[in-house]
Amino acid sequence: MSLFLPAPIDRELVDVAIDSDDLPWIDNGQGFSFKPLHFWSATGTWANLVRLEPGGQIRRHVHAGGQVFAYVLEGSWHYLEHDWVAKPGSWVWEPPGDVHTLEVLGDVPMVTLFVVSGVVQYLDDDDQVVQQDDFRGRRAKYLEHCREHGLQPLALMT
Repeated sequence: MSLFLPAPIDRELVDVAIDSDDLPWIDNGQGFSFKPLHFWSATGTWANLVRLEPGGQIRRHVHAGGQVFAYVLEGSWHYLEHDWVAKPGSWVWEPPGDVHTLEVLGDVPMVTLFVVSGVVQYLDDDDQVVQQDDFRGRRAKYLEHCREHGLQPLALMT
């Protein structure tokens, strides 16, 4: 069997381990906060921890242009439009174009790792877009938060 060696371009990439305790929780303006973990510029994907208080909701939104993966760390939540409940240890996959409203269940805050591709468009009751998130916007919020609080931003983008 032959040894696989990465192409020269792959050797320029270095692995990294970031302690999420070193990253701030950032208010999203939608009633929840997030900790950015990584941004992939080539695919428009971002990984972040999302925290939402008991009874809280993330308004109805559509995942335009990409899928979502989620792993629940704390608390329980569901989508008002679906009949399943995600609890600690649950793995969730959302197809591109899925429309839903996240609601936290119980009396424990929800913390979930989300890996999101594409754009998230938040909708009003008339299906009009009232806010939009993508990797550029999330990264800009992170960098702005760091500037405002005198923090040195970590290299979270490839």
